[in-house]
Amino acid sequence: MLSPKILLIRHGALGDVIWTTPIVRQIWLDHGGDCSIDVLTLKSEVFLGSPWVNMVLTPETFGNRQTLYDKTINLDLAYEKYPSMHLLAAYAKFSHGSIDGISRREPQLFESQQDQLDIERRIDTEIDGQFLVLHMRRDTWPSRNLSINKWRVIVDELLSTTNLKIVQVGAPNEISFDHDARLLNWMGQLSLQQLKALIASAKVYIGIDSGTLHVAACTDTPIVALFTSCHHTYREPLGRDKTKFYPIPADIECYGCQSRMPAPVTGVVCARGDVACIESFVPEKIGRAIRAYL
Repeated sequence: MLSPKILLIRHGALGDVIWTTPIVRQIWLDHGGDCSIDVLTLKSEVFLGSPWVNMVLTPETFGNRQTLYDKTINLDLAYEKYPSMHLLAAYAKFSHGSIDGISRREPQLFESQQDQLDIERRIDTEIDGQFLVLHMRRDTWPSRNLSINKWRVIVDELLSTTNLKIVQVGAPNEISFDHDARLLNWMGQLSLQQLKALIASAKVYIGIDSGTLHVAACTDTPIVALFTSCHHTYREPLGRDKTKFYPIPADIECYGCQSRMPAPVTGVVCARGDVACIESFVPEKIGRAIRAYL
């Protein structure tokens, strides 16, 4: 009997595609490795070096193929249809009936030996000491965008309460600061796999709900994460030490509103009209969380 050909679809976004990796791994395990798994996505970098994936397809390359698949698992809009489920549980509902069918639940990225060597060299020459990784996101969802002033207060809290250097990551158009020598800007300089290797060597990762948070979930590094419209229980890292995850929820009565919206949830519009959640964080709480890990 020929090995089954399986197609998994999830176009985006980055964190959403990262969380398909436990599904892909489980499909491979279900067949004892005797299968061929293709993935259709806009985030092909997630599967670079994956031992489970035969081919990564984009909408353009997929349109030119004539391959017939024995099974297609379409995870587009999967968690959007179940906003009160963990993202992986929603995926597993479509792929395996429930999350009980997923034996290993941690997401994975695969950095090459060269990626690891490059990051180790940069850590030695550019950082030269202990450090944390910080991502200050700019997003299309207003509920995930803290103001520059709020991030500045948080950064100053980190500078005053730790001796760590702060490596700022993200896209070049996101927020960064340069008012202290301990602030290092690596934004737009790293591949996804290099970012994972960097976070894996950090004392702690700090950020708001974002794709970079889920890159951090692929490591054992402690995570301090801010959450607003999405409740942290639906985005927490799985398959790793729970004590190394410190969620800081927005201090507002409507926290986690996304889980109470009519499905499918493809965007969040603040019912209050003021997106007050993004200004509700207390920097001292973040400082205390970091000190708890140090």
